[in-house]
Amino acid sequence: MKTNRHRSTLQLAAFSALVLLSSTASAIAGETVIRTPQGDIAAIDAPKSQQLTAKTAHAHPFATERQRAAAKPMVWTDRGNDAAPQAAALTDKLVRTAGSAPGGSAPVFGNYLARSHFRANWDKLDALDARQGAAQDASISSEKDGAHYPYTRFLGNYYTSQWKASPWNKIGKLYFTKPNGSSSYCTANVASGNSVLVTAAHCVYSFGQGWNSNFVFVPAERYGVAPYGQFGWSTARVPTNWISSGTRRWDVAVIKLTGEQTSGLPVTSYVGWLGRAWNQPYSLYTYSHGYASNLSTQYTNICAGQTYDSPTEGTNVLVQGCDMTYGASGGAWLINYTPNSSSGNHVNSVVSGPHIGAFGTAWVGARFNDDNIVPLCTAIGC
Repeated sequence: MKTNRHRSTLQLAAFSALVLLSSTASAIAGETVIRTPQGDIAAIDAPKSQQLTAKTAHAHPFATERQRAAAKPMVWTDRGNDAAPQAAALTDKLVRTAGSAPGGSAPVFGNYLARSHFRANWDKLDALDARQGAAQDASISSEKDGAHYPYTRFLGNYYTSQWKASPWNKIGKLYFTKPNGSSSYCTANVASGNSVLVTAAHCVYSFGQGWNSNFVFVPAERYGVAPYGQFGWSTARVPTNWISSGTRRWDVAVIKLTGEQTSGLPVTSYVGWLGRAWNQPYSLYTYSHGYASNLSTQYTNICAGQTYDSPTEGTNVLVQGCDMTYGASGGAWLINYTPNSSSGNHVNSVVSGPHIGAFGTAWVGARFNDDNIVPLCTAIGC
């Protein structure tokens, strides 16, 4: 009897694993599930047909400025939430150990290297900067208050003084093809010395449809120009909980980049990388970045304000006042914000979508913690 029961248990486990793999079917063959001590992670590797190199650029859907300009911002869908008793969120705050990983700077000659490798692109931006003139002032900001979440919004890598510097040059546009064949983009962030991007899961796996594909990352993109080149991908990871439930707390993903299309150098050789933080308090002063199409697709904007937890959103979801919308998905929420420095600037969340009942006045992001960013980094090697 015990043997039969044991055999039944094994059969049930095998069936459950099969169901999991079947439920994560995608447009790209070769999906696997990586087991980590903190949770299961779905993984996909880039087919050779999606590699971006100098030889394959002619056939790639995002190889040129014109192709990238045709991509539409990723539209937010009305996803469910993991609303739970407030006590659960409070318990999570108490028992988790806060952690962080530092950012890193590019070599001191990183900008010189980029200018020599992508001279035509830098010439375009130099000409643009000259037209904008000395009127640029990073201290100028427009202030706007959300319904219940006060914040200040100001320009990001629009400024000549900022687009070449940290942390702004480590944030860029992520282009991809959706399962239905349409072109789209999100915001993404270099957040590991191993050339790993952190972004939103819905930018990597369209819930209920499958994996997105043909990923190309353009750091510090500004007016369609790629001052630090463009980078393909080798592998991507999302939590299996995102694939099965699509709720905000799991809306985090990581992508390993390949070398730059023409030079072959890693992205960190040009821009360095941001730090990461997890299990931090729910309420922190945070700077959230994004290429929001309702403001401009040509440069980033930043919302600065206190983050909150909300009973309507549930555990491990952060809320912040902000009026940015589509295209900002995946943008970094930075704590320890330190302009013009590779110290501080820890990614603590990424843009997921609108706060319930507050579209255009407040948004949410998955709170980085032991259940999402930690197993993702374990699975991809941050």
